[in-house]
Amino acid sequence: MEAARARRSPRLALALPIRVFGFDFQGIDFVQDGSTAVVSQHGAKIRLGRNLIPDQEIRILCQRTGREGVFRVVCRVSGMEKGSLFWGVELLEIGTNIWGIEFPEVQPQDQRTVRMMVQCPECKTRELLHAEERLAEAVHEMGGLLRRCQLCGKSGLWKTVPYTDA
Repeated sequence: MEAARARRSPRLALALPIRVFGFDFQGIDFVQDGSTAVVSQHGAKIRLGRNLIPDQEIRILCQRTGREGVFRVVCRVSGMEKGSLFWGVELLEIGTNIWGIEFPEVQPQDQRTVRMMVQCPECKTRELLHAEERLAEAVHEMGGLLRRCQLCGKSGLWKTVPYTDA
């Protein structure tokens, strides 16, 4: 069994609207909107309502930034959920940053977890969590994470917010 490669950058739980351009297995071109679930400096986990082919090249436009890049489909990373599939994609253009995010240095815990920034609904305190990928997906699907704020003492649904270095 092949050993897993060390992560080169942290993964951030971030839902960004994307547009994917590619060719299907019959050679017919397609354009489809989707979203990211997780992004990194070198790739992403995307949600798309279309079957892709491992090793095929696709072009992804990040609708938030207007930037695009060429990616290689690595594999399907989970099954169908609400009509969408999750795919792991790797950026082929080294140094390209279509997400518009300044990625922090990779830390040891980034090898196993996804960074997720959440915010208290009451006092707006932000907290950086290192979560297992499945928890990050569940928080995204449920619209937040029920927790108690250490600062204001109130409980509520903490929502994910754009990552900021913390």
